[in-house]
Amino acid sequence: MNNTCPSSAQCPIFNGILSGKTLASQSYRDLFCEAGENKWSNCKRFLTKKRFGKCPPDLLPNSFDTIEQIGKLYKL
Repeated sequence: MNNTCPSSAQCPIFNGILSGKTLASQSYRDLFCEAGENKWSNCKRFLTKKRFGKCPPDLLPNSFDTIEQIGKLYKL
């Protein structure tokens, strides 16, 4: 079983809004990206991409918005 999210290598969170924020970036990696499928499959980025085929670059993995709210907010 793979413990790393299949989207983590291309995830813009670490190259974009969290670029240079090592502690925050590593925390998200530990909590979602590299914590096994039961964790990364609950990431709002993963779920948004799965539902709409794409994900906004500034959406955080632990967003409080529902997938439906995210879709409306970002016009997906």
